[in-house]
Amino acid sequence: MCGQMKSHKNKAFFLIELVVSIGIMLIMTPLFISAVKIAVDRIDIDTEHIKAHKRISRAESLLKAPLFYCGLGMPVDASIYKAAFGSQKFDPFRWDGPISVKKGPSGFDNSELRISFARPGSTKLTRMTQSETPDGVVDLHKFPDQNELGDTYSNNSPDIRNWVLFPSTFPPSTPFCVTGLNKKTMSVKNNLGRSFSISRGDRVHHMRAMCVYSHNDCLYTKDFRTSGAQPRIKGIIDIRFDLDIENKLVKVYILARGDRLYDSPKEIEGREEWPEEYLRQWDEKGSRYKLFASKTVLYLPNLIGSDVICEEYINATEQF
Repeated sequence: MCGQMKSHKNKAFFLIELVVSIGIMLIMTPLFISAVKIAVDRIDIDTEHIKAHKRISRAESLLKAPLFYCGLGMPVDASIYKAAFGSQKFDPFRWDGPISVKKGPSGFDNSELRISFARPGSTKLTRMTQSETPDGVVDLHKFPDQNELGDTYSNNSPDIRNWVLFPSTFPPSTPFCVTGLNKKTMSVKNNLGRSFSISRGDRVHHMRAMCVYSHNDCLYTKDFRTSGAQPRIKGIIDIRFDLDIENKLVKVYILARGDRLYDSPKEIEGREEWPEEYLRQWDEKGSRYKLFASKTVLYLPNLIGSDVICEEYINATEQF
């Protein structure tokens, strides 16, 4: 009898424990599920943030070198820039200076950046070059690398590969057209009618130019040494540029997305960095992707604005 009573008591106690445990579980389960959901959402947001900012970093990397070398050896004034390249009717020679901003293929204001810049080449001068005329000859320490120069030469070449610049040129801001190449001797001419000098040991810099814009969820560059526009970074929704030539800087606004499609549009993260007029269309249109806005300021150290120096030099020489 005692054993049976003890067994019944144990069973009753077990049932009470089971009921209490189920009650506690029912209370804790929603809290646990909520905590798990918060953690999953946080991981999702962080993942989207990382993906978008990788895209932004890649876009900024594409711009850094061209903007650093932007305008090296070129006039900044639009009319002198065009004259320096022979008043040609082809891009990039007819642009409004070495850097400008316009409405791009997206149709948005300030959505396309045009950059003319110079990159160091493989050759340098073995002696100082001085010329009393716009034509001259420079001696190189070796034959230029393949594709550094064009295949044919003329006095006003439409081939961007046949335009070279020298940091030590005096007067400065004087682009040269390559009119001939014979072994390690290169003939050059400037279209500004200037006599000139170039220091010994100066490195030949080759002209480059490109357009940068976003269209249909992709960042494009158009390099004028190749044909057509090149898709570079998928997931760049929008890019804008505010140019300040006087202070030699450009503000770059990039709008990138994550990869996940949501059920409804999400708030744009980092929107306080952007001018309201640039975001208005995205607020009106909305996006099922999570969008991330960034702003960076890049400087133009070689956009020296030396046109005034050139004009002073010309005026001074004309007096003698």
